[in-house]
Amino acid sequence: MCELIRLIRTRLRMTRYAAAEFLSGSKLRICVVGALVVLFWLLMFGMFLDAFMFLDHFKAISAILIDYLFAFFFVSLLVMMTISNAIIAYTSLYRSEETQFLFTLPVRAENTFAYRGAECIVFSSWGMVTLVIPMILAYGIVFPVPLYFYPFAFLLALLFTVLAMELGAFFALLVAVLVPRRRKTVLAALATACLGGLALWVAPFWGQRPDNIFSDAGVKSVIDRIAFCQHWALPSHWVSHGTLSAARGNLSDATFLTLMLLSNVTFLGVAVHRFGHYVYRRTWAKLQGASTRRKYGADGPVDLLLGWLLWFLPARLKLLIVKDTKTFLRDPSQWSQFLLFFGLMGLYILNLPRFKLSSLGPYWHSLIAVLNLCATCLTLATLTTRFVFPQLSLEGRRIWITGLLPMRRSLILWGKFFFATAGTFAISAALIALSDILLGLPLWMLGVHALIVLCICCGLNGLAVGLGARYPTMGTDNPSKIISSFGGTLNLICSICFIMFALAPAVTLLQSHARGVLTGPEFATWLSLGLAFIVGLSAFTCLVPMAAGTRAFNRMEF
Repeated sequence: MCELIRLIRTRLRMTRYAAAEFLSGSKLRICVVGALVVLFWLLMFGMFLDAFMFLDHFKAISAILIDYLFAFFFVSLLVMMTISNAIIAYTSLYRSEETQFLFTLPVRAENTFAYRGAECIVFSSWGMVTLVIPMILAYGIVFPVPLYFYPFAFLLALLFTVLAMELGAFFALLVAVLVPRRRKTVLAALATACLGGLALWVAPFWGQRPDNIFSDAGVKSVIDRIAFCQHWALPSHWVSHGTLSAARGNLSDATFLTLMLLSNVTFLGVAVHRFGHYVYRRTWAKLQGASTRRKYGADGPVDLLLGWLLWFLPARLKLLIVKDTKTFLRDPSQWSQFLLFFGLMGLYILNLPRFKLSSLGPYWHSLIAVLNLCATCLTLATLTTRFVFPQLSLEGRRIWITGLLPMRRSLILWGKFFFATAGTFAISAALIALSDILLGLPLWMLGVHALIVLCICCGLNGLAVGLGARYPTMGTDNPSKIISSFGGTLNLICSICFIMFALAPAVTLLQSHARGVLTGPEFATWLSLGLAFIVGLSAFTCLVPMAAGTRAFNRMEF
């Protein structure tokens, strides 16, 4: 225990120094990051406040609806935070250079595991800060609650965050134990279980279609589908029921559920710690020294598929794209986060037919499609900042190999650009096309949305690759530090501004047409001008950063 305390003290000291260095840096970066965080928090608070004020109008059923909505919210948050923590914990426990250094010290393996695994609580706290706290405050403003509601709610949310961190660490250890031995079997079983569970949950939504989702039958069908969230054995139910019990003055139930959650969190923490004591060092050594029997050649399925799809590109550029694709597919910490983001969006889009939106009219169809387009573009801005911008900086000390390649350095940057653009466009365009088809939109609107997504992908990836080469951070292999640098902050700001200016004319024109304000040749003329503006803005946003990044990369000394 003394070893763990000393490690935690060292980490706190390092965190304090890092915070002081960040605060002493660019004031613009600090102000922008702080403003974006506050703006996002206020948006979430406003959304929850508006939703609770809407539910307050239905006095007869508001309590029942809130019970189910709280339970569904916390079970969804538990699943997302557990998956996110499992990915972060696996990377921190088995792929970190600090972990390798700690194993050279006279520190027991279980203390190293507890120290590295506890770092996940910092990352998992995002759910509590950005989602749970705004919801608690909004609920307390709309509905009358006693004063002890807030300490109970915040304590339950904190225990809920720790529980998600412990579950993530457990699954990270379990993957390290099972996957290296039976990689294909375990992955196939997990994929089958996920697809089966998704099919079982979605199938009834397609089988029963009430005329109106807001009718009694529609509300009942939705409640029936999320009734599993109220199961007494789910920790998310303890949190939701304990929070609402405190809000409604039932102090005994709130105290009981809080103590029950605390006891389970403590027990699970001890169990995961002992599990790490027995398997962590062994699995870490096996993964570090493991060799694969698989031979990676130039005639694999990835090479053949990309060679067929990219036939029009030069041979050297094609090889760079194949290399980046293989690197991406061999890193589970990257493609798993892509799968999580776009998988949730795909699940939402697949459930659109269940809400029987055909009776809402073309205005609402267009509005929902535009909102889906905006959500997809904002997700792309986050993912390009997280994954595309750090690509060149993550080369680190190995970047000199790039300088020895028999090709122009500008071709290397364009290879990363085409790889990122093709990947993001394929996924986002498929989601938007599926959304438009399920909403029953005309084919010309699907084509307009696809063109907008293509322009957004080109602009965002041009920004990320160009600014990543213009403002590289070569001294670290930690993507978080690269993203939080001046270049990463500038890339995020420029990406959000680009999306706002690019989507504004498209949203205005499409909604004006849906309301009947613009029709016929007049609408076609304005739409053509709007699309030309988006294409020109995308080209400018892509080419200017790429030119600046190319000049900086050509002058770079290795």
